[in-house]
Amino acid sequence: MHKNFSEWYRLVSIEPNGDNLQKRWAAVEEWVSILRGDGDSVLETVRIFQGLPPKASRDAFLEVFRKHDPAFPQRNELELRVLGGASLVECVHPGNEGAHEVHHMRAAIIAGTALEASSLRVSDPQLVEVTQEVLADLQEIARNQRKRSEFSAEILGTKTTRAITKAMEQLPAAGEVVQVRTLVATVLQSLFEALRRSEAALESAGHDLRRANEETNILWWLEGGSSRDLNKPWSALPRDAVPLIAASELADLTDVALGPQDATALLDRVVTKAECKETSIQAHVDAVPDEWAKARAAKAMEHALDLAPLSLALSQRGKSSSSSWREFFEATSGMLSSTSLSPKRVARQAYVEAVLLRTLAGAED
Repeated sequence: MHKNFSEWYRLVSIEPNGDNLQKRWAAVEEWVSILRGDGDSVLETVRIFQGLPPKASRDAFLEVFRKHDPAFPQRNELELRVLGGASLVECVHPGNEGAHEVHHMRAAIIAGTALEASSLRVSDPQLVEVTQEVLADLQEIARNQRKRSEFSAEILGTKTTRAITKAMEQLPAAGEVVQVRTLVATVLQSLFEALRRSEAALESAGHDLRRANEETNILWWLEGGSSRDLNKPWSALPRDAVPLIAASELADLTDVALGPQDATALLDRVVTKAECKETSIQAHVDAVPDEWAKARAAKAMEHALDLAPLSLALSQRGKSSSSSWREFFEATSGMLSSTSLSPKRVARQAYVEAVLLRTLAGAED
């Protein structure tokens, strides 16, 4: 059980019961095992935690908790939010068993990025401690993904080489079939172990090369000072459009998990050079070129857009016009299109949303 589980109950003014906590945490662990194979359930868990309207049935979530406690109060929204948050913490925590498995990693990225992206829609400070822990663990995953591994050219190793050499030297003098089989088996076993080690070493080296290529591409993009999508310098684009376009392009260049740890700083350099100023969501969305907005709308994952407000606005902008998207956006997101945001916040938000939608698309593929 997480050391702060009982305190999260107190954050919403619920005094925890020891027996119930054990049952609830057992259910949290079972629910997390389901989340790791179901991206849509991860998204719905984020909605539960954030207190957002449902987009899918929550029966499976409730059934897990009823299974561990038939008297589970399934209409207590505050407790449901605590349990949803606890599930996200457990899902993202990098120290859990199997944390490096693909399905575990994908679920963690979806959970963390969906939570960060949807935070633009909510302003409830009660469970901010849970949100901070999820995002801290997400950054730990990003750091682990970008660590360089040591690679030794001596894949066989001295001990293995000596064993093979000794067995090969003894083969010509071997008279008995059993003795020959033993020596050959020694050679083959040593070679098998060497191949196993080399496979892991080469896989790690390949991952390092992907990271190096990704970082090189990002640095060339940054130093180039222009948009890849529109083939124009940032200074030639509408100033308010730069944060959205730059964030989307950086996400496109991201190849390994969550991208570079300093993604926010890289985007800040772009928007600073372009002299972007704080303005409304409407101004940022209306400033992007029509064709670019339509291309982005075509890639949008519709079932997750309620958790990605800027992507929702861009999607509607691409489907309609600069004058008609705002009404739908405000009705769907509960936000005002006149909400003012700094260019740095817009760029970070758009980048996280793009990583979320890309990860979801990859999970479906």
